[in-house]
Amino acid sequence: MATHDARGLPVHLNGRFLRQTLSGVQRFAIEISAGLARRGAISDIVVPPSGAEGGDAAAELGQVPVRTVGFGRGHLWEQTVLPWVTSDGLLVNLGNTAPLLARRQIVVIHDCGWASVPEAYSARFRAIYRVMQAGLVARRVRIVTVSEFSRREIMQHLGAPAGQVSVIPEGGEHIRAVPADHTVLAANDLLPGRYVLVVGNLVAHKNLRILAKLGQALEARGCVLAIAGARREGIFQQQGGEDMPRAARYLGRVSDGALRALYEHAACFVFPSRYEGFGLPAVEAMACACPVVASDIPVLREVCGEAALFADPFSQEAFVRQVLRVFDEDGLAGRLRDAGATRLLRYNWVQASAAMAGLIDAARHAAPAHVRHPSSMEPST
Repeated sequence: MATHDARGLPVHLNGRFLRQTLSGVQRFAIEISAGLARRGAISDIVVPPSGAEGGDAAAELGQVPVRTVGFGRGHLWEQTVLPWVTSDGLLVNLGNTAPLLARRQIVVIHDCGWASVPEAYSARFRAIYRVMQAGLVARRVRIVTVSEFSRREIMQHLGAPAGQVSVIPEGGEHIRAVPADHTVLAANDLLPGRYVLVVGNLVAHKNLRILAKLGQALEARGCVLAIAGARREGIFQQQGGEDMPRAARYLGRVSDGALRALYEHAACFVFPSRYEGFGLPAVEAMACACPVVASDIPVLREVCGEAALFADPFSQEAFVRQVLRVFDEDGLAGRLRDAGATRLLRYNWVQASAAMAGLIDAARHAAPAHVRHPSSMEPST
């Protein structure tokens, strides 16, 4: 069989994220693609003709051509148009999904939430992801994920062999790349050091209901539980509003500048999630020198380490106890800030994009996935 000369093989980026509303997955895609663009590691980015506008994210890509091609949007475009227009090269997919028919590709699967917390997702979403991601694994597509926890999840729920899944870090320095917008404090009557910040959507696995007693405890001290984020429709199953924390101030969706200001002036950041693939808000908080109180779940132990206090995600009293420690124990907040600064040395987008560029280079020189024997795949990084 003739070998393919990969030296001139173009690298195409799946640009669906530019037609999606910004969330953690889209943030990852923006930062990684920008890093790859700076390294000259991608040839172009291919986007569908329609969908929600992703703001000015395309500006992050510098001189990399952005091609709008084909018809339709979403999964239909991705499964039909995308593999056809990128068949001459390697396709890089950064947002959990990828075309089953692409011959050469890499896909980033951030987590297996659809399997581990099925109550948080719609039945349609679970069915699509189960079939699609299992199909990608069966076709021996190179899988990349964002934590050792998620790597284990992918191996467990999708049956991926260890050598098929690589891990790269995420980063948090993007939050400091924009000026802090301090007007958000006055607009929401928040005093520096007198509020506790939560960032998340009102969906089941974000577990905001566990903070009801914390809101009451803070209110009794003249402090505020401030919750930034927006209700998500469609793929997520919503929690009922009746059991959300009543003693809380709901800020809605905020800009990156406002979010930076909120992190920087909060007494601490609370992350009560029952399930995450990485936990980007915790890293953003550390980047803004904000002490972290997080759910005691494996992935947040992995990401935060000694830079956080941990609370049982099923205990309201545990969150109250740990947050009040930040207020009451002399020196504790400072120790958490210092530990967070040290922890950040392993989480930055420069390292992440360098790791992805290395995986892309290896994939460009490998045989197409569907003709490779599993034993030929590189070990996990």
